[in-house]
Amino acid sequence: MESYFVSVCLLLVGSLFFGQACIRGFLENVDFPGSDIASLYSPSVEHCQELCTQHPSCLFFSFNRPDKSSGNFQCYLKSSSSGHPRSQVLLLGVTSGYSLKPCNLDLTPCFQQVYENVDFHGGDYRTFFTVSFEECQRVCTQDPVCQFFTFVTGNSTTLDIRYKCHLKFSWYVPRPPAIVLKAGVISGFSQKSQLTQHFDTVCRSQLFSNTDFRGSDFLELKAVSPEHCQFLCSVHPQCTYFSFSSNEFRCFLKNNPNNMVARTKNGITSGIPTHLCQIDENTSSSQDRTCLEHLPRRHPV
Repeated sequence: MESYFVSVCLLLVGSLFFGQACIRGFLENVDFPGSDIASLYSPSVEHCQELCTQHPSCLFFSFNRPDKSSGNFQCYLKSSSSGHPRSQVLLLGVTSGYSLKPCNLDLTPCFQQVYENVDFHGGDYRTFFTVSFEECQRVCTQDPVCQFFTFVTGNSTTLDIRYKCHLKFSWYVPRPPAIVLKAGVISGFSQKSQLTQHFDTVCRSQLFSNTDFRGSDFLELKAVSPEHCQFLCSVHPQCTYFSFSSNEFRCFLKNNPNNMVARTKNGITSGIPTHLCQIDENTSSSQDRTCLEHLPRRHPV
């Protein structure tokens, strides 16, 4: 068994020296130590491999399976200048593999597997009671906002939430991790227009300068402009209105479907989200237009 493993490893490494090879399989109980570029949550090795494939820099990965003693469901995306791992070590509970970029696949991933006794924690925007996880999954599939779900079965020890379906949302628009004023630099967004739907009606939004919508904050984000903040509000299923601080580039998403209290405040621009309309790219300036790009989605567990 050990000699077979060594032979497989030599073949894999040798093929990479002659160019990036298409390697679809997995190495069970093998870790590629070091070379990490990102660490994400993932429910399976197949999903971890897809995260690596979608990441622009990832060449290979290691995934901590549920049977690992600690740190399970962690997907470590990796890269190196040589294109292959620096080393491979035997480690129980870890599965490793390679990006499928060299395979030239033209497929949209669809993960049909469901994960029993696994909770995709967080990201909830809607809940309801239903009879089965199949029905919960169907509702999630038909809802354009829903990206994943968790269904509480009849075997749950918490009696009052049995048969509850949690629809979940994760960001799929570009959000800079930090925004600061700095002389001598220019930043911007990709100009790929990848709005998921086209609508005949052009968005006619209105922003309220020097106005703050008080309270009801549920999420604070970084944004580059009031228009960017409005877009973040428009794509989040829980956002009913927002306020943006131009001095600190802070975007406050708010949820209150019952009332909206406004007050005058310098440096704050507020507004409401747009719905079922198309961004007018002809009339928007290049600095204010927000272009979307479908980035790899992080699926928390």
